[in-house]
Amino acid sequence: MPPQNIVFFGESGHGKSSVINMVLGYDKAETSSNAMGCTFRSTPYPHQLSGHDLVLWDTAGLNEGDQGTVTDMKAVTSLYALLKSLEGGVSLLVFCIRAPRINDAAHKNWKLFREIICQKQVPIVMAITHLENEDPMEGWWKENENRFRAYEMNPCKEYGSGVACITASKGKLRKGGRHAFQDEYDESQDTIRRLVVDNYLRVPWRVRPVEWFQTVISTSTKTGWCGKVEVIKEKHKVNGRGIYELASRWGISVSEAESLARILEGS
Repeated sequence: MPPQNIVFFGESGHGKSSVINMVLGYDKAETSSNAMGCTFRSTPYPHQLSGHDLVLWDTAGLNEGDQGTVTDMKAVTSLYALLKSLEGGVSLLVFCIRAPRINDAAHKNWKLFREIICQKQVPIVMAITHLENEDPMEGWWKENENRFRAYEMNPCKEYGSGVACITASKGKLRKGGRHAFQDEYDESQDTIRRLVVDNYLRVPWRVRPVEWFQTVISTSTKTGWCGKVEVIKEKHKVNGRGIYELASRWGISVSEAESLARILEGS
């Protein structure tokens, strides 16, 4: 059986690469310590975790804007292209978000990839990072869960809450050789590994291109000389299901959805 594809996504600086390194158990994925994103191409990291053959995918940081190295739609298009290209299908989406940040962009990306592109067929879980100062870390979710529910960001609850409240940083190295947040990091490593193993699809789902536009053919007739009738067929492109779903779930106009879909369709 081929390895299972586990796709990590989220905004730049929210810890995707650091979380992947934590799952791996060593530093492999390149991380960024500032607001400028360093991840552009989607990068695979094959890994065997507790007897499970996985490929962990590090992806372009979403919604970095003009100050990042990847523009908003270029990052979104890159992730969409990756999901379509995985012939072995997708087994799990891991949405990485930095506490306490939750914004309009976060819930739009959640809905786009969970509901429109993956059609709710791929489980999605959440890794909430930068919680090293919370005691206990999992208590943060209990206090903030309703904020996510209000945005309709509902992680998979097949096993547990579908959420890992973690830190992906060990903190400063102290005298004696231990890091400031070593205990919290070790606990987080166990938590995120369990989250992945418990929730990924054993039978992956193959992502198909979204029907952004449809081609329809109109037929008309024209009468020429001597009463000869000519049949004229013309092709027209009309909006497909994906346009209206994007407009509805993102709260944007149909024309705005059309513009975004044209960019995505070119991926």
